[in-house]
Amino acid sequence: MKARLHLGWLALPLLCGCVSVGPDYSRPRLDTPPAWHAAQPQPAQNSQGFEQAAWWRTFGDPRLDGLMRRAVAANQDVAQARARVLQARAEAAVVRAGAFPALDAGAATTTSYSDQNALSSTPLENAAPATPATTYQAGLSVSWELDVFGGQRRSREAAYADAQASEEALRGVTLGLLADVASAYVQLRSAQQRLAIARDAARSQQDNLVVTLERFRIGLTSHLDVSQAQAQRANTQADIPTLETEARQSIHRLGVLTGQEPGALLVELGQAEPLPRPEAAFSPGLPSELLARRPDLRKAERQLASASAGIGVATAKLYPSFDLTMGLGLQGNVLTKFAGLANWYWSIIPSVAAPVFDAGKNRAGVDKQKAVYDEAMAAYRQTLLTALEEVENSLTAFAKEQERRASLAEAVRAGEEALALARERYTKGLTSFLDVLSAEKSLYDTQKSLCASEAGLLQDMISLYKALGGGWDSPALRASS
Repeated sequence: MKARLHLGWLALPLLCGCVSVGPDYSRPRLDTPPAWHAAQPQPAQNSQGFEQAAWWRTFGDPRLDGLMRRAVAANQDVAQARARVLQARAEAAVVRAGAFPALDAGAATTTSYSDQNALSSTPLENAAPATPATTYQAGLSVSWELDVFGGQRRSREAAYADAQASEEALRGVTLGLLADVASAYVQLRSAQQRLAIARDAARSQQDNLVVTLERFRIGLTSHLDVSQAQAQRANTQADIPTLETEARQSIHRLGVLTGQEPGALLVELGQAEPLPRPEAAFSPGLPSELLARRPDLRKAERQLASASAGIGVATAKLYPSFDLTMGLGLQGNVLTKFAGLANWYWSIIPSVAAPVFDAGKNRAGVDKQKAVYDEAMAAYRQTLLTALEEVENSLTAFAKEQERRASLAEAVRAGEEALALARERYTKGLTSFLDVLSAEKSLYDTQKSLCASEAGLLQDMISLYKALGGGWDSPALRASS
């Protein structure tokens, strides 16, 4: 009877894998609109394989290319995300190891004393000393928790999904880093360009002041014109320190993003260069493509899979658990002749534990995991809605900024003509100096607005690339990381 019981327990591993409590996960289908509502950029490149496209290279700026590679290789936020991936993978390995038997080796020495006089009436002075008895033991033990109801399998599913979610989080950090570097670089070049505009305007206004002073000296104009010229020049010069600060802060930001101290790129990026001129924007493709491309959506889906597996882990606690412990070894009394005189021993100890009364603890655990799944499902849907919103906003902003830039470019051309005409008429005495000052100020403000619009258009393009989930899997980035 005992032998049949042992054989029955040994057959239990063959039954493992037949039952897995809890729901079997399948990726849910989320509804997405058939097309984008906002106008798409024209001309546009195909969005297929956009996650592998190095979109920043369309800016045609080799220095930006280098900053991107250095940032991905050395950025500390990326380094932290990589470390979290390794942690999650290690945790998955720990959970996977729990499915296998644990083999331990051990040795022990036991010494006991037997007092033969304790039960006799021998006088204490004639008593014999206690005799020590030493036993030596060495062997192997195997312990195995049998996964009869699939709780361990569900734990492995959850751990694997968590590891995959951490990988998607790394991709999300990389995607955000690409956008941050490009945005800081555009901000730097915009500040430098606006700084050049301010300095040119200040020099022109200084020339006006010199002319006005001379005309005042010979009595052709009043001191009011001199005061107005001085005020306008001072106001323009007041913009210069602010723009210098903005440029310096952008360089500091790029230094930190590339994993260096803030001032590391001052020499390299201190020389003013024009804003990048991108070739074309990428087509946003279909809204449904975001589900497979954006790392935050992929991460949310993996977290949902982990939550589904967690229901199975909690459900398995409602059922009995089975353990099997086996031992094999040698036992003897003489250490020097242990191998030859020791006796073999073996043992098989099956055990079962079934929940009888826990005041509803395990059932509450299942309810909790179901609520965790519902929360993860809502988070997945919300992440999709946010992603759709970001793309729509970026498309709208990009299209409208293109219109604004075209209008500002026309305004700059008209302002240049107006200033030239005002100067000519002032020189001939046909108009007042106020017209010159007004035309100069209007042109300066419009030039600044045009530069800001060009930078804003690039920022909108960067936001669109980020919203579409582009570039995080670029081969160029894999080679640099």
